[in-house]
Amino acid sequence: MSDLLSEKYLLYLRDMSRKVVYGSGSSGNYSQVLIRGSKGKKAKQFQRITSLKLNNIIEYSSDGYRRQTDQEKIGNGIFCGVGILSGTYTKKVGSNSALRLIAAPTLYGQVTFEDDGDWEISEWVVNYDIASALIARNADEEEEAFAAFDPESDKTGSQIIESIEESLDKLKGNDLTILNKLSLNFLNGFKQLTETPAEIVETPLESVTAAISARDEKKIKKFFFCPGDWVFFAPIPPGLSTYRALNDLAQEIRL
Repeated sequence: MSDLLSEKYLLYLRDMSRKVVYGSGSSGNYSQVLIRGSKGKKAKQFQRITSLKLNNIIEYSSDGYRRQTDQEKIGNGIFCGVGILSGTYTKKVGSNSALRLIAAPTLYGQVTFEDDGDWEISEWVVNYDIASALIARNADEEEEAFAAFDPESDKTGSQIIESIEESLDKLKGNDLTILNKLSLNFLNGFKQLTETPAEIVETPLESVTAAISARDEKKIKKFFFCPGDWVFFAPIPPGLSTYRALNDLAQEIRL
């Protein structure tokens, strides 16, 4: 097998692995990852949310390995999300419609630390679970497939995701300027696709609490978007190591 074919095959396996990892719900629903499913005190619902920026934890990276170890003990990792999107969407349940909740970053990557203080974010990914929730389950699949060949048709959910993924594949390092632009592309694409109004807010907590209010009190369909990069804690998808191994192998062949 040629190196080029080997690389393409490994990249294919890598992408399939990524979609399984982040779209299977194996580590919880990542469309609502910022809300902890707790039957206890309501304050515990928001324990995964922080007001920390990526620079905050880099500045104190010497403590990063300890914090990472503490999170791993309870099955969590340390993540950086870019563009927090919370809000409501309509989902059909039988013949009725119900308001459902999203509360998650549009893009995110796991921050890992070494015991000497070094850190990295090896990969930035699109939040597939948000996209899956917002794309109508009963959409006409044939219509969506043909839309890819019609330059005059509106963008489909799959095309929005693919466009962002292409940009992520070209991303060098952790360029937050580009990542923030891509998170806005996510917001604007799905805002138009779902015909949902959006409001810009300042913090992830404000975003999530406004979304809960929109569902439970106001009974409205609306997005609340918090731009920027934000650190959060969440369960680590169990298949993430497989994805990383495939990615590393593909990179070695490329070199």
